[in-house]
Parts: sequence; structure tokens; C-alpha cells
Amino acid sequence: MRKSEREVFGDAQILEMLLRCPYLVLSIKTEGAPYCVPLHFGAELAAGSPAVYFHCANEGTKLDLLAKGGEVSFCAANLLRVFNKGAVPCGYTADYESVCASGSARVVTDEAERLHGLNVLLRRYAGGEFAKEAFSEHALAQTAVVKIEVSRWTGKRLVRE
Repeated sequence: MRKSEREVFGDAQILEMLLRCPYLVLSIKTEGAPYCVPLHFGAELAAGSPAVYFHCANEGTKLDLLAKGGEVSFCAANLLRVFNKGAVPCGYTADYESVCASGSARVVTDEAERLHGLNVLLRRYAGGEFAKEAFSEHALAQTAVVKIEVSRWTGKRLVRE
């Protein structure tokens, strides 16, 4: 990181920053250009390791590419404010938080782990967890849950008074 004074250390702090970001952009390796797609997500520290969950349809480009290896990276950013430090266009700057990560993604097949992953997402967006009975069997049958086991991540923040 070029501006090391902006680096955020510690899994708990990086997770907090990530969860403040509105979405992440997932990048999956292909034979050509990387495949990138914005996603809603949930994240947690599971047994001390960062894990990110997302859900999608049971078929499609994401799952086809993940089946070929599962190497992924993602980034997420949160623009906190834009302001002008001077009277000229070059005086504009921004305060922000960002997280960049890489890891291995896999489709979750164990039913208990699938429900856990969905609840990680729901905690973030709905503010709570749901019992298995609350989920539609039809919807669950059409939903894939993917877990990214993060092997490396960095956080960066700039907030000025």
C-alpha cells in the first residue's frame, strides 16, 4: 500500500469497514478478462477467519466460473464525503473506506451451512435471523449460497476532521 498511514489493521476493524460498504464487486478469474459483478453480501469472522457470503440463482456465469477453480477477489468502498479544500477543481478530495480481498469461493451444499450463510446476509439487511421454517422451500431450492473464505484482505481509510 503506497500510503501506509491510511492502512487499517485487524480483522475486526476491516470487517466493520466492509459491512459499512453498500455492496462489493466480485472478480472471478477467466481465460480472458476477469469477470466482475456487483453483489450484496454478508460477512463475519468465523473461527477467527473472515468469511463472506452471497446468494444467487442455481445457474449462471458466476457458478460456471467458480466451478473451474474458485479463485476470487473483491473490493468494496464507502464514499464518506466529497469536499473542496480550495477554490479550484483540483482542490476536490474525498474521505473514504475501502477493503480489497482475495480468497477461495465455493458453493455451500450442507443445508445447515446454507441457512447460516443466508442468515449472515439477513442479519446485515433485515437486522435479524430466521429459522429454517421461515424460508420458502421453493425459494431455497432455487438459491445457491456461496462462501468466500478470505485468505488475504487489506483495509484503507481516510477521514479528515
